[in-house]
Amino acid sequence: MRARPWVAWLVGSIVLAIPAGTVLAGTVLAVTVLAVTPASAVTVSHSAAARSGPAAIAAAAVQSAPLVTDITAKAHSKQGLAAPPMTAAMTLANQRKQAQVRRELRGLARATGPDMACATAACRAGLPAARNLAGSQQPQQRDYFCGPATASEMLAQLGVRLSQTAAASELGTTAGGTDWSDASGYPMPRVLNSNQKKNQYVAVALPWTPSAKQISTFESDLVADVNHNGAPLAGNAYEVAGGPHLVGNPVNQTIMHWIDIRGYQKYGAVTDYEDSVHDATSIGWGLNVPAYSALPTSTMVDILGARGYDW
Repeated sequence: MRARPWVAWLVGSIVLAIPAGTVLAGTVLAVTVLAVTPASAVTVSHSAAARSGPAAIAAAAVQSAPLVTDITAKAHSKQGLAAPPMTAAMTLANQRKQAQVRRELRGLARATGPDMACATAACRAGLPAARNLAGSQQPQQRDYFCGPATASEMLAQLGVRLSQTAAASELGTTAGGTDWSDASGYPMPRVLNSNQKKNQYVAVALPWTPSAKQISTFESDLVADVNHNGAPLAGNAYEVAGGPHLVGNPVNQTIMHWIDIRGYQKYGAVTDYEDSVHDATSIGWGLNVPAYSALPTSTMVDILGARGYDW
């Protein structure tokens, strides 16, 4: 990757997964069971950290990872599920990017003389209370094309044109959707990184019940990428029937869905996103889904639990 402002700052389908036997918009899909990886697979040594750098961050998305798909036969709830297993390379890449964000936010706070009444890192650093990237919502062309639509929407915000069909090919999307991770690595950050140079995307896996710290980390990641990179985040939603859902999604269904997270309000306490189900003719309830919506960030991170996000 060539040098860019973020590098200087950094360091130098809808996929519907419906309980088996449920028919929705002519499609029958199901919810995944997470793969299990030995703890040793995500252990990061000090020597590995010493060898890593921006190139390692970019390379983390293309290393073979445990298969975590949106297809299985039985699971109807994510209750009790741990975060999807992460490769050591991706774990390290995320650690490095998170550490740089924390350092930069502290540096901005010192430079701007933060108001101690501010309750968030973004406020203390003098970042805007609200900011959104340009809207780029496009209806997904097939009922399992939420991943390709999300990649196409995000790349448009980054100044790159990539059709949903081309994105689907690069992502390895099938009728079962777009995987969180597989033998090709992490499809969404892999494709985003290969098509643009403004932001090096890394994956963050979340358990089904994200902690307060994980919610605040998401807030920092969101405001950092939107403000310093002009980059959106990719959210991999896992909505459980009866639990919190994205705006307009039927709450009696379990739904797996990629979305473009385009901005925030209230210094990150509210998350703004766009939804490719809007106007998607292959989704029977698409007319109930707005193109652009907002949710409390705590709710959004809960919805992303048992999957995660790419930032």
